[in-house]
Amino acid sequence: MIALLVAGLLGIVGAYVGVLVGLTSPLVPILMALGTTAVLAGIAQLAIVRAGGATRTLARTVRWVFSAMAAGFVGVLLMPAPIAGGPLLLGLPRLTAILLLSVGALPLVVLPIAYARAFDAEVMPRGVRSPDA
Repeated sequence: MIALLVAGLLGIVGAYVGVLVGLTSPLVPILMALGTTAVLAGIAQLAIVRAGGATRTLARTVRWVFSAMAAGFVGVLLMPAPIAGGPLLLGLPRLTAILLLSVGALPLVVLPIAYARAFDAEVMPRGVRSPDA
């Protein structure tokens, strides 16, 4: 958890250093995207720690969501730039739609649902019952 957070911060710092020294490599934005995603995943992993360990279901979901986010970021960065009149996905340029779905909608929808489903079994302290149970 902490290692992921530190690795992400180092990736972000590396990307900033690359920009400051004038690197024009396509790896610099990829490093920034992966670093940002790793920081978000590390913070999310720290947020779901209960009683000294991460909850299984939530940890698996967080890993899956942030892996999909990283793939979306990197995929969009590696695709060629859109052209005017090019193909659309959900009424948006393909790259924009992929980015909005993988980085915006996916965590916004999946993480709260996973948290709600795992709340009674993994998040609520032992011996405490939820009001509607």
